[in-house]
Amino acid sequence: MNIKNDNLGKHGFFRKTTNPYLIQFQGALCLRSKGSQTPRKYSTSGSFTIGSRDVDMSFAKLLVLVLSVVAMVTAAQGADLNMPRHKKIATAGEMREARKKNTAWFEAERPNPPFSFIYAGRESSGLLETWKVEHEESKVKDGRQLTVTWTDPASGLQVRCECRDYTDYPAVEWVIYFRNTGAKDTPILENVQALDIGLPSNADSSLLVHHNKGTKPDYSDFAPLVDNIAVGGKLAFSSHGNMGDRGGSPSVESLPFFDVDAGGHGIIVGLGWTGPWAVEISRATGGKVSVKAGMERIHLYLKPGEQIRGPRALVLFWNGDQMRAHNMLRRLLLDYHSPRPGGKPFTGLIADLNWGSWMTAGKHIEEINWWGDHDLPMDCYWVDAGWTDMSQGWEAHQSQQVPNKQLFPNGIRPLSDAAHKRGMKFLLWMVPWSVHPAVGIGKEHPEWLGQPYAGKEYGQMVFYGLDHGNPDINRYMIDHFSKVVSDFSVDIFRQDGGNLWPVNTDPNRQGMIESRYVEGFYGFWDGLLRNHPGLLIDNCAEGGKKIDIETISRSIVFWRSDLQASGDYDAKSNQGYNYGLFSWIPLCGGAAPMLRINAYDFRSAYCPALLMAWPMVGVSNLQNRWSKLDVNLLRRLLKEYVSVQPYLFGDFYPLTPYSIDKKDWLAWQFDRPDLGEGMLQAFRRPECSDESVTYVLHGLKPKARYEVRNLDEPTSVEMIGSQLMREGVKVVLRERPGAAVVVYKKLHSRR
Repeated sequence: MNIKNDNLGKHGFFRKTTNPYLIQFQGALCLRSKGSQTPRKYSTSGSFTIGSRDVDMSFAKLLVLVLSVVAMVTAAQGADLNMPRHKKIATAGEMREARKKNTAWFEAERPNPPFSFIYAGRESSGLLETWKVEHEESKVKDGRQLTVTWTDPASGLQVRCECRDYTDYPAVEWVIYFRNTGAKDTPILENVQALDIGLPSNADSSLLVHHNKGTKPDYSDFAPLVDNIAVGGKLAFSSHGNMGDRGGSPSVESLPFFDVDAGGHGIIVGLGWTGPWAVEISRATGGKVSVKAGMERIHLYLKPGEQIRGPRALVLFWNGDQMRAHNMLRRLLLDYHSPRPGGKPFTGLIADLNWGSWMTAGKHIEEINWWGDHDLPMDCYWVDAGWTDMSQGWEAHQSQQVPNKQLFPNGIRPLSDAAHKRGMKFLLWMVPWSVHPAVGIGKEHPEWLGQPYAGKEYGQMVFYGLDHGNPDINRYMIDHFSKVVSDFSVDIFRQDGGNLWPVNTDPNRQGMIESRYVEGFYGFWDGLLRNHPGLLIDNCAEGGKKIDIETISRSIVFWRSDLQASGDYDAKSNQGYNYGLFSWIPLCGGAAPMLRINAYDFRSAYCPALLMAWPMVGVSNLQNRWSKLDVNLLRRLLKEYVSVQPYLFGDFYPLTPYSIDKKDWLAWQFDRPDLGEGMLQAFRRPECSDESVTYVLHGLKPKARYEVRNLDEPTSVEMIGSQLMREGVKVVLRERPGAAVVVYKKLHSRR
């Protein structure tokens, strides 16, 4: 008999498996022995081979075995395929350099730390060498945790640095804390640089700094930038964000990641600070390079018992191949700085994105059921803004968590129940810090409103914000929103909005409120995740404006830019965002416009999470919405996406220069060394005159044989790895715009 897989596995069908006893054969589950190239379909009785043993079995026993194997494979395959098993790719020299720096910075009896500050008008470099130093070491996963504490005997200021290294990565990271253990206010602490290090550089060589734009929003969001710093020159960039002195987000003007290339060697730096930060890189006359990064502004004293923290800093050392270095960063972040809902890694998502106000509860449930009824894979039903009462304005609407009774007379729970019944996750949009005097928390606790904020970037709207830095308020927020998650059975907590901390009126406390707010924000998310271990946080933040190491450790940015909010946008936006972000971070979402179902727009959005982005209009008739779709094409594209989704968790190689020009090609490669598979994606823009380009691949085994197939072609070819990396793959796209997906798979040697 054939065991069909119509209702088994993720999305109702199997994907490839690495299990040596199982292969997929035209949708049927088959058994083969190790080393055998010939699958054996199930029969109703008789014998078959498992491993090296022949087994005689009745139909009933066989069926039990088959169902057991199917259950095990189904449970394991997502994690097997979509969570790479990383091998060390760092060189011995890179690991030695990281260990040498870690020793000098933290382990030495008198450390020379990679951070700096000014205290009572004196540089920290001259102070710390006279203060009491204590070391404490402990083992952590795949590395060591070291806590170094310096204490000023005069004032009682304690500087604590929590740092760690990695067994498989040439990287060191740390966070610094300042605490007043004395009985009086401390002198002024200022100019805190979480990163302050020097790099050797030949004065005759170039010094290139690779960094990226943030999101404004614009088509050029996350565009890569390269600056060459001349001897005697410097480069400064930052991300103040919005909200003036009362806020700011980490990825508005710039991303908090950069690569300093000092001539074939250098460092990649990532910052973890969900507020304004600033970087300055300078080059002295002799060639020595200074790299500084920290909070944008800090000038304060600490009262007895007070503590603040600084940004997290991660430094990865590299030598030689720069693309390999960036893939080391991607791997490190995937392994150690990515969310783990339910203790498991994120393995991908397809989501149906709808605003709450677009339709009634009944229509939302119809939409939920439509996907499964049409054999369309779908993982998550997404309810964005508009599910609460909007009659008192946008500010009040985003400041409450009570469903609009006209749209949802029985609340939100029927929607999440319907999604769960269909095997989907349920996502719900919120702006937790936002309060309004007429509704919700703001009405219940008017003493928490603080001063209003009316920035020109928000037109005539006026906002009030809860203070994460107030422990009482933060505890209330954790309890309140944990209850919302429970009551509405939310699987994915979509948090929108920037930062809005209270007004600071003391010139000698600059940065105090911000630091407490940012640390409290982390505590809020940690509290939600502690109360709901299976929860996944979607870090919307007005579309990609809160990307940093701390946030990506706890969340995923599904929605990268509000440029795409209308649902009608050029595919070059997704192409540019992918190109810019994937050199730094491994996880994010891409929005496919449902206004146009075609291979060019759809393939441009391929990311670990894929969003079905409908146009920004209300829906009075779902049949009218669905009738405009080519459902067969949508099904083919979705199943194609599922087949290549595992590659999106792999190493990333840009194959062309960055461009969003309509006359250019753009291409990149995703490679999964652990699977021996990967793909090339290429895009021919609408005004591009060349119909073919050849791309050289990376990361392959030179002597291995690969099966190479364009997914739009019926046949495949075999090529040697060295040939693919030397001569490349020719991509022909006669239509413009056009998109090609070329997959490859390493072939095992025949015995």
